[in-house]
Amino acid sequence: MNISPLSTLTKTMIATAFTLGVASTATMAMASEDAAAAPQFTAQQSTKRVVNKGFSAYTKGDFSKSAAYSRYALQQGLKKSHKTIVYNNLCAALGTQGRYEEAIEACNTALELAPSNWQAYSNRAAANWLAGDKLQARQDIKSAKAIDGQAPEITYNVNVFG
Repeated sequence: MNISPLSTLTKTMIATAFTLGVASTATMAMASEDAAAAPQFTAQQSTKRVVNKGFSAYTKGDFSKSAAYSRYALQQGLKKSHKTIVYNNLCAALGTQGRYEEAIEACNTALELAPSNWQAYSNRAAANWLAGDKLQARQDIKSAKAIDGQAPEITYNVNVFG
């Protein structure tokens, strides 16, 4: 069978394009796995409008606005139960922005106010994990799981932490 140079070139180009496509797909899958392997933060709703502004901004992905609303809410003389939620949401917003030390401080305050707040333990676990303190992250997620072993956010983070 006589193959012309054009058909050989065409076959080579197709093979190269296919190989690049497979490599590109593999790279995207690996990047997706890395993103999927990142721990998740969780925010809480409240009956207070001033608290829910931060929650709403968080759920819309505007984490800097969420942190700003949370800081504003803390100046409003909230009850302890609402402050706990605000500090947890501040932790989530700061952690999502990569401000792990500040996030951990906010979670610490939430846990001082309400030691049974599983969201604050889970968020602190995520912040510690991303900051590189894997041991503390595992301890925090165990504490969260002891409080509410059924929460999907905890289950997700337990799977990430191994």
